[in-house]
Amino acid sequence: MFEGWADFFLLAGSAAAVLIGLIFVVMTLMQDRPRSSVLAGSRLYMGPVVLHMSLVLVLSGAALVPHIAPDEFATVAAVVALAGAVRGIIVTVGIRRLAFSGDPPHWSDMWFYGAIPAALYFVLAVAALGVAGGQVWARDAVAAVVVGLLLVGIRNEWDLVTWLAPRPDGKEADGGR
Repeated sequence: MFEGWADFFLLAGSAAAVLIGLIFVVMTLMQDRPRSSVLAGSRLYMGPVVLHMSLVLVLSGAALVPHIAPDEFATVAAVVALAGAVRGIIVTVGIRRLAFSGDPPHWSDMWFYGAIPAALYFVLAVAALGVAGGQVWARDAVAAVVVGLLLVGIRNEWDLVTWLAPRPDGKEADGGR
């Protein structure tokens, strides 16, 4: 079904696997943080990144299966779309609730960790219907979603690493003021 796309999906799946590994490096940076904040951060920030990269890996693997039928791939893509969209909505709502707490998240968190991935999974659901219906554009849509999820994953892991990176305490943090 994805003849000629093997290099793309092999590269995308490999990139997703590397990004999954990187999130474990990010976790080691959190060793000095309180357990409660690590658990909350994991649920709303790191967990979704791992899930999205895992789902990219699943899509890439399914696309590389020799002789996969379009309806079989469409089923895999639909399940991935459902799981990702549900998680994206949960994260969007969770981060939105944090906005009303004493330590609100950055305005972009809700969009990049929740809403944009959820929207990409809705596009994937439409693409799955297109694949099942034999639409040529659907393959390009699946590839676009994979690239979109990888780009959001890269951005989110960068965001996590820079947020967790050691910073000076006290007066040095605000430029000595």
